[in-house]
Amino acid sequence: MSFQSSSIFAAPDIDEILDRCEGAYSQNTLRGYRNDLRRFQEWCVANDSAWLPAQPETIAEFVDEEAETKAIATIKHRLDAIRFAHMMADLPCPTEHSEVKLAVRRVRRKKSARQKQALGLTGELLTRMVAACPQTLQGRRNATLISVGYDTLCRSSELALLTVERLSPCRSSILIPRSKSDPYGEGRIAYLSEATSRLVEAWLTLSGLEEGALFRGLHTHQVAAHALSTSSIRRIVKGMAAKAGLSGEEIYALSGHSMRIGAAQDMMVAGIDTLGIMQAGGWKSKNVLARYVENASTSKLHQRRWEQLSDL
Repeated sequence: MSFQSSSIFAAPDIDEILDRCEGAYSQNTLRGYRNDLRRFQEWCVANDSAWLPAQPETIAEFVDEEAETKAIATIKHRLDAIRFAHMMADLPCPTEHSEVKLAVRRVRRKKSARQKQALGLTGELLTRMVAACPQTLQGRRNATLISVGYDTLCRSSELALLTVERLSPCRSSILIPRSKSDPYGEGRIAYLSEATSRLVEAWLTLSGLEEGALFRGLHTHQVAAHALSTSSIRRIVKGMAAKAGLSGEEIYALSGHSMRIGAAQDMMVAGIDTLGIMQAGGWKSKNVLARYVENASTSKLHQRRWEQLSDL
Protein backbone atom coordinates (compact mmCIF):
# COMPACT_ATOMS: atom_id res chain seq x y z
CA MET A 1 0.00 0.00 0.00
CA SER A 2 1.38 3.41 -0.92
CA PHE A 3 0.64 6.68 0.81
CA GLN A 4 0.76 10.10 -0.78
CA SER A 5 3.37 12.47 0.53
CA SER A 6 2.09 15.54 2.34
CA SER A 7 4.29 17.61 0.00
CA ILE A 8 2.07 16.79 -2.96
CA PHE A 9 -1.28 16.66 -1.19
CA ALA A 10 -2.95 19.73 0.29
CA ALA A 11 -4.80 18.38 3.30
CA PRO A 12 -8.31 19.79 3.62
CA ASP A 13 -9.51 21.30 6.86
CA ILE A 14 -11.39 19.00 9.25
CA ASP A 15 -14.55 21.09 8.94
CA GLU A 16 -14.23 20.99 5.15
CA ILE A 17 -14.18 17.19 5.24
CA LEU A 18 -17.08 16.82 7.64
CA ASP A 19 -19.28 19.55 6.16
CA ARG A 20 -19.54 17.41 3.01
CA CYS A 21 -21.04 14.66 5.14
CA GLU A 22 -23.94 16.70 6.54
CA GLY A 23 -27.16 14.81 5.99
CA ALA A 24 -25.39 11.54 5.17
CA TYR A 25 -24.31 10.89 8.78
CA SER A 26 -25.88 11.76 12.12
CA GLN A 27 -24.83 14.91 13.97
CA ASN A 28 -23.59 12.79 16.89
CA THR A 29 -21.35 10.77 14.58
CA LEU A 30 -19.89 13.86 12.91
CA ARG A 31 -19.41 15.59 16.26
CA GLY A 32 -17.44 12.60 17.54
CA TYR A 33 -15.30 12.45 14.41
CA ARG A 34 -14.59 16.17 14.65
CA ASN A 35 -13.40 15.93 18.26
CA ASP A 36 -11.21 12.89 17.60
CA LEU A 37 -9.69 14.33 14.43
CA ARG A 38 -8.84 17.59 16.18
CA ARG A 39 -7.06 15.65 18.90
CA PHE A 40 -5.08 13.68 16.28
CA GLN A 41 -4.30 16.83 14.28
CA GLU A 42 -3.04 18.65 17.40
CA TRP A 43 -0.83 15.68 18.26
CA CYS A 44 0.58 15.58 14.73
CA VAL A 45 1.36 19.30 14.77
CA ALA A 46 3.13 18.93 18.12
CA ASN A 47 5.14 16.02 16.72
CA ASP A 48 5.88 17.64 13.34
CA SER A 49 3.95 15.00 11.41
CA ALA A 50 1.30 15.18 8.68
CA TRP A 51 -2.19 14.21 9.82
CA LEU A 52 -3.65 13.73 6.34
CA PRO A 53 -2.42 11.62 4.76
CA ALA A 54 -1.00 10.09 7.92
CA GLN A 55 1.80 7.58 7.81
CA PRO A 56 1.12 4.26 9.56
CA GLU A 57 4.14 4.82 11.80
CA THR A 58 2.68 8.18 12.88
CA ILE A 59 -0.64 6.61 13.82
CA ALA A 60 1.10 3.76 15.67
CA GLU A 61 3.07 6.29 17.75
CA PHE A 62 -0.15 8.20 18.42
CA VAL A 63 -1.84 4.99 19.62
CA ASP A 64 1.07 4.15 21.91
CA GLU A 65 0.98 7.60 23.48
CA GLU A 66 -2.81 7.74 23.84
CA ALA A 67 -2.72 4.35 25.57
CA GLU A 68 -0.96 5.97 28.53
CA THR A 69 -4.10 7.86 29.54
CA LYS A 70 -7.03 6.69 27.37
CA ALA A 71 -9.26 3.63 27.34
CA ILE A 72 -9.25 1.19 24.44
CA ALA A 73 -12.73 2.32 23.40
CA THR A 74 -11.51 5.92 23.06
CA ILE A 75 -8.51 4.84 20.98
CA LYS A 76 -10.72 2.76 18.69
CA HIS A 77 -13.04 5.74 18.19
CA ARG A 78 -10.07 7.89 17.19
CA LEU A 79 -8.84 5.30 14.74
CA ASP A 80 -12.33 5.16 13.25
CA ALA A 81 -12.21 8.93 12.78
CA ILE A 82 -8.77 8.79 11.13
CA ARG A 83 -9.98 6.02 8.82
CA PHE A 84 -13.08 8.06 7.96
CA ALA A 85 -11.08 11.21 7.14
CA HIS A 86 -8.84 9.30 4.75
CA MET A 87 -11.83 7.64 3.11
CA MET A 88 -13.58 11.00 2.60
CA ALA A 89 -10.37 12.43 1.14
CA ASP A 90 -10.14 9.44 -1.25
CA LEU A 91 -6.83 8.38 0.26
CA PRO A 92 -5.53 4.89 1.12
CA CYS A 93 -6.44 3.80 4.64
CA PRO A 94 -3.33 3.78 6.87
CA THR A 95 -5.15 2.28 9.87
CA GLU A 96 -5.15 -1.11 8.12
CA HIS A 97 -1.34 -1.16 8.04
CA SER A 98 0.44 -3.77 10.15
CA GLU A 99 2.20 -1.05 12.19
CA VAL A 100 -1.16 0.26 13.41
CA LYS A 101 -2.60 -3.19 14.04
CA LEU A 102 0.45 -4.12 16.12
CA ALA A 103 0.09 -0.92 18.14
CA VAL A 104 -3.56 -1.76 18.87
CA ARG A 105 -2.60 -5.29 19.94
CA ARG A 106 -0.02 -3.84 22.33
CA VAL A 107 -2.69 -1.70 23.92
CA ARG A 108 -5.13 -4.59 24.23
CA ARG A 109 -2.54 -6.73 25.98
CA LYS A 110 -1.88 -3.97 28.49
CA LYS A 111 -5.45 -2.90 29.10
CA SER A 112 -8.79 -4.58 29.57
CA ALA A 113 -11.00 -4.28 26.50
CA ARG A 114 -14.19 -4.46 28.55
CA GLN A 115 -16.19 -1.24 28.71
CA LYS A 116 -17.96 -0.38 31.94
CA GLN A 117 -21.66 -0.69 31.29
CA ALA A 118 -24.23 1.75 32.59
CA LEU A 119 -26.53 0.50 35.34
CA GLY A 120 -29.75 -0.99 34.00
CA LEU A 121 -32.91 0.84 35.05
CA THR A 122 -34.93 -2.31 35.65
CA GLY A 123 -38.66 -2.53 36.38
CA GLU A 124 -37.92 -2.49 40.11
CA LEU A 125 -35.97 0.77 39.88
CA LEU A 126 -38.54 2.22 37.47
CA THR A 127 -41.34 1.68 39.99
CA ARG A 128 -39.34 3.37 42.77
CA MET A 129 -38.40 6.35 40.62
CA VAL A 130 -41.88 6.91 39.19
CA ALA A 131 -43.35 6.76 42.72
CA ALA A 132 -40.88 9.44 43.83
CA CYS A 133 -42.01 11.88 41.11
CA PRO A 134 -44.20 14.72 42.41
CA GLN A 135 -47.56 15.55 40.82
CA THR A 136 -46.09 18.59 39.08
CA LEU A 137 -45.48 19.43 35.42
CA GLN A 138 -41.84 18.44 35.81
CA GLY A 139 -42.66 15.33 37.79
CA ARG A 140 -45.21 14.11 35.24
CA ARG A 141 -42.81 14.71 32.38
CA ASN A 142 -39.99 12.85 34.12
CA ALA A 143 -42.17 9.87 35.08
CA THR A 144 -43.44 9.63 31.51
CA LEU A 145 -39.94 9.96 30.07
CA ILE A 146 -38.40 7.02 31.92
CA SER A 147 -41.54 4.88 31.52
CA VAL A 148 -41.59 5.41 27.74
CA GLY A 149 -37.83 4.81 27.64
CA TYR A 150 -38.24 1.52 29.49
CA ASP A 151 -41.20 0.26 27.43
CA THR A 152 -39.71 1.20 24.06
CA LEU A 153 -36.07 0.32 24.88
CA CYS A 154 -35.10 3.68 23.38
CA ARG A 155 -31.67 5.23 23.49
CA SER A 156 -31.61 8.78 24.83
CA SER A 157 -31.10 10.10 21.28
CA GLU A 158 -34.25 8.25 20.18
CA LEU A 159 -36.27 9.63 23.09
CA ALA A 160 -35.27 13.13 22.02
CA LEU A 161 -36.71 12.47 18.54
CA LEU A 162 -40.15 11.26 19.66
CA THR A 163 -43.09 13.46 18.70
CA VAL A 164 -46.74 13.65 19.66
CA GLU A 165 -47.77 12.91 16.08
CA ARG A 166 -46.02 9.53 16.19
CA LEU A 167 -48.18 8.28 19.07
CA SER A 168 -51.06 6.01 18.16
CA PRO A 169 -54.55 7.48 18.87
CA CYS A 170 -55.02 5.25 21.91
CA ARG A 171 -51.45 5.97 23.15
CA SER A 172 -50.61 2.25 23.12
CA SER A 173 -47.70 2.52 20.69
CA ILE A 174 -45.30 5.00 19.14
CA LEU A 175 -43.14 5.13 16.02
CA ILE A 176 -39.39 5.39 16.66
CA PRO A 177 -38.39 7.29 13.50
CA ARG A 178 -34.65 6.75 13.50
CA SER A 179 -31.91 5.14 15.56
CA LYS A 180 -28.19 4.44 15.65
CA SER A 181 -28.80 1.07 13.97
CA ASP A 182 -31.35 2.57 11.55
CA PRO A 183 -29.52 5.49 9.88
CA TYR A 184 -31.89 5.59 6.91
CA GLY A 185 -35.01 6.09 9.01
CA GLU A 186 -37.00 2.94 8.28
CA GLY A 187 -38.37 3.25 11.81
CA ARG A 188 -39.87 0.72 14.20
CA ILE A 189 -43.10 0.53 16.17
CA ALA A 190 -42.69 0.27 19.95
CA TYR A 191 -45.52 -0.61 22.30
CA LEU A 192 -46.46 0.98 25.61
CA SER A 193 -47.87 -0.67 28.71
CA GLU A 194 -51.24 0.45 30.08
CA ALA A 195 -49.50 2.24 32.94
CA THR A 196 -47.21 4.11 30.56
CA SER A 197 -50.12 4.97 28.25
CA ARG A 198 -51.90 6.60 31.19
CA LEU A 199 -48.76 8.56 32.06
CA VAL A 200 -48.44 9.75 28.45
CA GLU A 201 -52.07 10.87 28.36
CA ALA A 202 -51.71 12.70 31.68
CA TRP A 203 -48.51 14.43 30.49
CA LEU A 204 -50.15 15.57 27.24
CA THR A 205 -53.18 16.89 29.10
CA LEU A 206 -51.14 18.73 31.71
CA SER A 207 -48.64 20.16 29.20
CA GLY A 208 -51.21 20.98 26.52
CA LEU A 209 -48.99 19.46 23.84
CA GLU A 210 -50.74 18.58 20.60
CA GLU A 211 -47.80 18.38 18.21
CA GLY A 212 -44.03 18.47 18.03
CA ALA A 213 -41.48 17.04 20.46
CA LEU A 214 -43.00 14.78 23.09
CA PHE A 215 -40.37 15.47 25.73
CA ARG A 216 -39.29 19.08 26.17
CA GLY A 217 -37.40 21.34 28.49
CA LEU A 218 -39.25 23.47 31.05
CA HIS A 219 -38.68 27.16 31.69
CA THR A 220 -40.33 28.99 34.59
CA HIS A 221 -42.82 26.11 34.86
CA GLN A 222 -43.75 26.43 31.20
CA VAL A 223 -43.15 23.88 28.44
CA ALA A 224 -40.35 24.99 26.12
CA ALA A 225 -40.51 24.80 22.34
CA HIS A 226 -37.44 22.61 21.95
CA ALA A 227 -36.96 18.90 22.60
CA LEU A 228 -34.82 17.67 25.48
CA SER A 229 -31.16 17.05 24.62
CA THR A 230 -29.52 13.72 25.38
CA SER A 231 -27.49 15.35 28.14
CA SER A 232 -30.69 16.72 29.71
CA ILE A 233 -32.24 13.24 29.64
CA ARG A 234 -29.19 11.85 31.42
CA ARG A 235 -29.42 14.54 34.11
CA ILE A 236 -33.15 13.89 34.57
CA VAL A 237 -32.56 10.16 35.08
CA LYS A 238 -29.87 10.83 37.69
CA GLY A 239 -31.99 13.48 39.42
CA MET A 240 -34.95 11.11 39.65
CA ALA A 241 -32.70 8.41 41.08
CA ALA A 242 -31.55 10.79 43.79
CA LYS A 243 -35.18 11.60 44.71
CA ALA A 244 -35.91 7.87 44.88
CA GLY A 245 -33.13 7.36 47.40
CA LEU A 246 -30.67 5.42 45.25
CA SER A 247 -27.07 5.32 46.44
CA GLY A 248 -24.42 7.65 45.08
CA GLU A 249 -22.75 4.73 43.32
CA GLU A 250 -26.03 3.74 41.64
CA ILE A 251 -26.75 7.32 40.58
CA TYR A 252 -23.27 7.67 39.09
CA ALA A 253 -23.73 4.43 37.10
CA LEU A 254 -27.03 5.50 35.54
CA SER A 255 -27.13 7.05 32.07
CA GLY A 256 -29.57 8.04 29.36
CA HIS A 257 -29.31 4.44 28.08
CA SER A 258 -30.22 2.89 31.44
CA MET A 259 -33.91 2.36 30.58
CA ARG A 260 -32.92 0.45 27.43
CA ILE A 261 -30.40 -1.67 29.31
CA GLY A 262 -32.74 -2.41 32.23
CA ALA A 263 -35.64 -3.38 29.98
CA ALA A 264 -33.45 -5.77 27.97
CA GLN A 265 -32.17 -7.35 31.19
CA ASP A 266 -35.70 -7.78 32.52
CA MET A 267 -36.81 -9.39 29.27
CA MET A 268 -33.95 -11.87 29.44
CA VAL A 269 -34.72 -12.77 33.07
CA ALA A 270 -38.38 -13.21 32.10
CA GLY A 271 -37.35 -15.79 29.51
CA ILE A 272 -38.01 -13.77 26.34
CA ASP A 273 -36.09 -15.28 23.43
CA THR A 274 -33.15 -13.43 21.90
CA LEU A 275 -34.97 -12.65 18.64
CA GLY A 276 -37.86 -11.11 20.57
CA ILE A 277 -35.53 -8.86 22.56
CA MET A 278 -33.66 -7.85 19.40
CA GLN A 279 -36.91 -6.92 17.66
CA ALA A 280 -38.18 -4.98 20.67
CA GLY A 281 -35.00 -2.92 20.97
CA GLY A 282 -34.02 -2.65 17.32
CA TRP A 283 -30.76 -4.56 17.73
CA LYS A 284 -29.08 -5.90 14.61
CA SER A 285 -26.34 -7.89 16.35
CA LYS A 286 -26.64 -10.69 18.92
CA ASN A 287 -23.18 -9.80 20.22
CA VAL A 288 -24.21 -6.24 21.02
CA LEU A 289 -27.36 -7.45 22.76
CA ALA A 290 -25.30 -9.92 24.79
CA ARG A 291 -23.28 -7.03 26.21
CA TYR A 292 -26.49 -5.30 27.27
CA VAL A 293 -27.97 -8.22 29.15
CA GLU A 294 -24.86 -9.82 30.64
CA ASN A 295 -25.27 -7.90 33.90
CA ALA A 296 -28.85 -9.02 34.46
CA SER A 297 -29.44 -10.27 37.99
CA THR A 298 -27.62 -13.59 38.29
CA SER A 299 -29.67 -14.56 41.33
CA LYS A 300 -32.91 -14.07 39.37
CA LEU A 301 -31.62 -16.18 36.49
CA HIS A 302 -30.66 -19.00 38.85
CA GLN A 303 -34.00 -18.74 40.65
CA ARG A 304 -35.83 -19.16 37.34
CA ARG A 305 -33.58 -22.11 36.45
CA TRP A 306 -34.31 -23.84 39.77
CA GLU A 307 -38.04 -23.26 39.38
CA GLN A 308 -38.02 -24.82 35.92
CA LEU A 309 -35.95 -27.81 37.07
CA SER A 310 -38.31 -28.44 39.98
CA ASP A 311 -41.14 -28.92 37.52
CA LEU A 312 -39.36 -31.78 35.76
